[in-house]
Amino acid sequence: MAYVYLHKKDNGEIFYVGKGVGYRAWAKSNRNRYWKNVSKKHGLNVVIFKDGLSHEEALELESELISAIGRDS
Repeated sequence: MAYVYLHKKDNGEIFYVGKGVGYRAWAKSNRNRYWKNVSKKHGLNVVIFKDGLSHEEALELESELISAIGRDS
């Protein structure tokens, strides 16, 4: 089963929306430069937005959240 997660700065601002399984939400490898810079400067709080999803459901929800929240990079 998959989940959709949010990465938030220490001030609560969302800077990343992702989908994953297992430990992906907490992984710091395979991230882009923007993600690394933001998490290093502002901290990292992981929030599981919704779990127990199929891969397709997770893709759809991730896309909806990115559209609603926006994307910095």
